[in-house]
Amino acid sequence: MDFSVLGPLQVSAHGSPVPVRPGLPRALLVLLLTHPRTPVPVDVVAERLWADSPPADVANSVHRLVSYLRRALGAEGAALLVSRAPGYALAVADSAIDAHRFTELVGAATTLAGAGTALGAHRALEHTAEALALWRGEPLADVATRPWAAPEVARLQELHLQLHEARLEALLALGRDLDVIAAARPLVADNPLRERLHASLVLALYRAGRQGDALDAYQAARRVLARELGLDPGPRLRLLERQVLAQDDALRWRPPADSHPPTTSAGPPPGPDRPPMPPTGLVGRREHLADLHDLLDRARLVTLTGPGGAGKTRLALELARSRGSDPVWFVDLSLLQDDRLVAASAARAVGAATATAEDPHDAVVRRIGATAGLLVLDNCEHVIDAAAGLAKRLRDGCPALVLLATSRRPLRVAGEVVWPVPPLPLPPSGATTPGEVRDVDAVRLFTERASAVRPGFAVTDDNAADVAAIVEALDGLPLAIELAAAHADVLTPRGIRSRLDDHFELLESDSREAPARHRTLRAAIRSGVDLLDERERRFFAELGAFAGSFDLDAAAAVTATSSGQCYRSVASLVRQSLVVPTADDRYRLLHSLRAYAAEALAAQPWREEVRRRHFDHVFALVAAADGGLRSAEQAGWLRRLSASLPDLRAALRWALDGGAPGRGARLAVTAHWFWMLEGMLDEAEHWLERAVPGTDDDAVRAALLHAIGRIAAPRGDLRKAHETCLRSAELSRRIGDDRIASGALVTLGLVRWAMGELPGAAAAHDEAAERAEACGDMWHRTAALILRARTAVDADEDDADDRIAAALAAARPGRDNQQMGLAMSQVARRALLTGDPTAAATAARECLSLWRSVGYREGEIHALTLLGRAATAMGDAAEAGERAREALGVAAAIGHRGGLCDGVGCLAGALHAAGADEEALTLLTVADAERRRVGIPVPAADAPPLADLADQVRRRLGPRADAISARARDRTIDDVVGELPTPPTSTPTPFTAVIPT
Repeated sequence: MDFSVLGPLQVSAHGSPVPVRPGLPRALLVLLLTHPRTPVPVDVVAERLWADSPPADVANSVHRLVSYLRRALGAEGAALLVSRAPGYALAVADSAIDAHRFTELVGAATTLAGAGTALGAHRALEHTAEALALWRGEPLADVATRPWAAPEVARLQELHLQLHEARLEALLALGRDLDVIAAARPLVADNPLRERLHASLVLALYRAGRQGDALDAYQAARRVLARELGLDPGPRLRLLERQVLAQDDALRWRPPADSHPPTTSAGPPPGPDRPPMPPTGLVGRREHLADLHDLLDRARLVTLTGPGGAGKTRLALELARSRGSDPVWFVDLSLLQDDRLVAASAARAVGAATATAEDPHDAVVRRIGATAGLLVLDNCEHVIDAAAGLAKRLRDGCPALVLLATSRRPLRVAGEVVWPVPPLPLPPSGATTPGEVRDVDAVRLFTERASAVRPGFAVTDDNAADVAAIVEALDGLPLAIELAAAHADVLTPRGIRSRLDDHFELLESDSREAPARHRTLRAAIRSGVDLLDERERRFFAELGAFAGSFDLDAAAAVTATSSGQCYRSVASLVRQSLVVPTADDRYRLLHSLRAYAAEALAAQPWREEVRRRHFDHVFALVAAADGGLRSAEQAGWLRRLSASLPDLRAALRWALDGGAPGRGARLAVTAHWFWMLEGMLDEAEHWLERAVPGTDDDAVRAALLHAIGRIAAPRGDLRKAHETCLRSAELSRRIGDDRIASGALVTLGLVRWAMGELPGAAAAHDEAAERAEACGDMWHRTAALILRARTAVDADEDDADDRIAAALAAARPGRDNQQMGLAMSQVARRALLTGDPTAAATAARECLSLWRSVGYREGEIHALTLLGRAATAMGDAAEAGERAREALGVAAAIGHRGGLCDGVGCLAGALHAAGADEEALTLLTVADAERRRVGIPVPAADAPPLADLADQVRRRLGPRADAISARARDRTIDDVVGELPTPPTSTPTPFTAVIPT
C-alpha cells in the first residue's frame, strides 16, 4: 500500500485508490503515518484528535475509529494497523510514505547538486523532478491547522524550499542560466527571506549578461531583509555583489570536469566513452529497459524504431548509460546530410585515427577489434544505406561488439532485431481522478515537464481529467507530451486541452537545446514524411481521409490502388513508423500523424475525389452490415462497424456539410439500426435530424421519419415516436414502398402497445406482417409476428398460444438470437399469467442466454425481471431480490427508464414476499411516479398483478401506508436505486439494443 500526505491524504493499494472518510478517520491515519511503526498511546490519540473536548469514553471512541480505518483500508491495510501497548501503530515501511521518500530525495539532491560534477548535477535534477512530483499541495493538509502537526508541516515546507535551492544550484552548475532566472523569480517573490534563492538569481542574471539586473536583484534582497528582519545580507550575498561589480572572472561559468569525456586517437579502445547526458530524467520505461537489456544480451544488432518523438534516442541513451563496465560509443548521425560522412563520424566517436587513404570503416573495425562493448548509431533514417553498410562491417569485423541503432525505419541488415518503441502507457479510459491518473507514465511525464516550467505543478481533482485527455489525445507520444507540458507556465491543463484541436499550432518549443527536428511536432513528423518517395507521400496523404482504424480493403478502396500495391504501401509505412498495426489486421495513424496527413490531403486538388471514395467505402460497409445485423452474424458485424465508427461520422459530416447531402441522408438511415444496437441514441438522433433537410426523395424521407421514431421510442418520447412513425407509414403507403411501410408499422405498433393501446398495436402489427411478407422482408415480418403475439398475451386473446408458436416458428430460421429471445419471452410471460412459474423461469433463462449472447442488454433487463417474478411466485424471495437487483444494475448502466420501473416493481414483490412491506410500498410509489413523469404506462398484462401487489402491501401496512407513500413522493427512482447494494452484473458488452420489452 502507498500513503501520500504531501497534500490531502491519499491511500492506494496496488495502484487503486482507497477512500478514507474526511474528518477524524483521516486525522487518525495521518497521526499514525507521522510516527510509523511507533505505538501512539490512546490518550495521546484522544488529546490530538479531540483537543479540549474528548468524548466520555475515550478508549471506545478511539477503538471505533480504528475499526473504521481497518474496514476502509481493506484486508491488506487492516493488517498494517496493529494494536501495540499502550496504543496503536501503523506497521508500514518508510518507503510506503511519500513524505519519507521526499525527505530522502531532498537529501540526495542537495548532496549531488554540490558535488561539482555534471553527472552529479544531472542526477540532482532527476531527484528534484521526482520529489516535486510527490508534492501535491500543503503537506498534511487534513490536519495542517492542528497544533501537533505544525512541526512536521514546517519541516516538510523547509525541505521543499531546500529542494528548490538544490535544483537552482544544479541548473547553475550546468550553465542553464535562463532556466534559473525563470524558476528563481517566483521563488524569490514567495520566499523573500531565503538568501540562497537571491544568490542563485543574482548569479544567473550576471552570467546571462545582465549585470545591471543582477545588481538590482541584490538591492531588492538587501531592502527586503532590512525591512523584514532589520539585517544586512549575509557574507555570501555581499561577496557576490562585490564580484558582480568587479566582473570577477570567478563568476564565469566553466563546464564541470566530466562534461566532455576525452577521447584518444591511439592505444586501446577508449572506455567507457559515455554517451551525452540527457538534460532530464527518463520517465517510465522500466519494463522496456529490462526487456531491451535482455535482448542486447542475446542479439548483435537491435534497432529501435518509431515515429519522430517516440523517445528512441532517450531510450537508447538510458540503455547505454546502464550497460555496465564495457565501453560505450555513441555516434550521432542526426545532422549528417552526406552518406560518406557516416563512417567518418563513427571513427571520430571511437577515437580511431585514420590515414589519408584509409577507409574509415576499416579504421573503426581496427580500433574496436575484439573488444566487447556497445556502439549506438543514433538517427539513422536519413542516411539509412550508409548506416546499414557500417552496421554490416561492424557486425562482421568486431565479433564482441553489440550494435544499438535508432531509426524511423529498419536497417534491413541480416541478424537485425527490430524493436518498435511503443508510446507511453495511458490512463484507463474514462479516468478522471488523481488516483487513477497520477502514476501512469504518460501523466508522470506531463507532470514532470510541467513542473519544470511551473514549480509545484501537480495532478489534482480539478485537472486530472484534463491531463488524462491531453496525453490520450497525444497518443502517449513523449515529444508531443513534453511540447504540450511546456505551456503549463501560461495555460492550465484545461487551456492546453482546449487548444489541442490544432496539434501543430500549440505543440512548439522555444528551447535553445532542442534539435530542430524536435522543436515542433510538425517538424518531427515532416522529417519522417520527407523520407518517403512521391508515390508513398501521396498514399500517406490519402490515408488522412480516415478518421479511425482501417483494414487493407478499406485502404485500397480509398486510395484507388490494387490489393497488392496497397499492401506494399501500407507495409512500407508501417516499417517507417508512420502507420501502426492494431488487432485483427487493422491499421491506424496516431492522432498527430493523422492530423498531418489530413492537412496534406486538404492542400491537394484531388482531395474531394478521395473524400468521395472514402464516403463510398463507408456506405458500402454500412449497407452490407444492415442485413448482417439482423442475422446470426450480428456480433461480427457490430465489431466491424464499431471499429469503423469514427469513419462513419467523418463520412456523414462530409456528406451533410455539402459533399453529397442526399446520399448522406441515406447513409444515416442505413446506420440507424447499428446506433440503436449500440445504445447510441443521442448520436443517432443528431445525424437523423441533420439529414432531414438534405433530401427531397419521398422514400428516403419516409425512412428517415421511421428511423427518428424508432430512436424516440426507447428514449421515452412516445408521442414523437407515434407521430413520426405514423407519418412514415402514411408516406410509404402513398408511394407504394412496402419495405419502409412494414418497418414503420412494426415500430408504430410497438409504441401503441407501450401506450396501452392494444387494439391499435394489433392492427399495426397485422398490417406490418402482411406488407413485409409481400415485399419479402422476412426480418420485419418476424418482428411483427412476435410483437403481435405479445399483444395477444397482454390482451389474453384466445389464440395467444397459437400466435406464440407461430412467432417461434418464424424466428428460428433466421437464427437471430435477439428475435428468438423476444419470442421466447412471450412464452415466459404467458406462463406467469397462467400460473406456471416453473415453466416461466425455464423460458426466461433461455431468453437471458440468447440475449446475452448478442449483448442485448435491454432484453437482459426484461429476462432478469421475468426470472425475479417467477422466483417470487415460487416462494423464493431471496432469489427474486437478487435477480431484480441485477436487472436494476443493467438498467441503471444504460439509462433505461422503463427497465428501472420494471425492476423496482419486481423488487417490491420480492420484498413483500419477505415481509418488508414498508420498503416495498416505497418502491412501488417511486416507480409509479417515474412512469407518470416519463409517460410509460404499465403493460396491460402486468397491470393487474402489480395492482394486486400494491393492495396486499397496503392492507398489511394498514393506517401507516398513506404516511409511507407521502414520504416516498419526495424521492426519485434514482434515489432508491442508488441506495440499493451494488448488484452483480453480467460481463459488460459494447452495445445495447433498444426494442422496448
